Amino acid sequence: MNVGAPRTLAHSWLLLVHQLPAKPAYLRVKIWRRLQDLGAIAVKNAVHALPMNEETQEDFEWLLREIREGGGEAFLCEARLIDGLSDEEVRALFDRARDADYAEVVKDARALAKSLRPNAKSAVLAEFRGQVARLRKRLAEVVSVDFFGAIGRETVEGMIKNLGRARLGRCATGPGSRGKAYTSIASPALG
Repeated sequence: MNVGAPRTLAHSWLLLVHQLPAKPAYLRVKIWRRLQDLGAIAVKNAVHALPMNEETQEDFEWLLREIREGGGEAFLCEARLIDGLSDEEVRALFDRARDADYAEVVKDARALAKSLRPNAKSAVLAEFRGQVARLRKRLAEVVSVDFFGAIGRETVEGMIKNLGRARLGRCATGPGSRGKAYTSIASPALG
């Protein structure tokens, strides 16, 4: 669990059960994106879960209002899983979802690392800095909904740290070491 994150009560889940109208189609996309942003996972079709805490309850309450204002139906409940799906299985769903998010950030970071060339012009370096900042922002967004500490976080944090070093030129000290430094940034084994 993240340091400073709201405490999650054991065996207590928030379930948002909803039905959206067929039209307008944009409402379905909007609600799907909101669910993704909140870090909710689907436990059944149109049933999404979040760990129970004050923050997640408030998030789902806002989404509930949006669904109703859009002409849909929804209700929110606090639940304890008894049969059919265990708490560990739900936590595993959250971890898999976050690991997939982390993998996307890693993929983008690797592509960025491969794009940086020795002796890059200042405009290219400025763009590189902006892209690293965007990756850090995306990482922070994923971390904010990583309720149970998925393992993919360490890899992406190390990769972004190495990208920052490359940007500052601290990875390489001489012309012969630059290629080696950039290769290590894109490698999967980071420390």
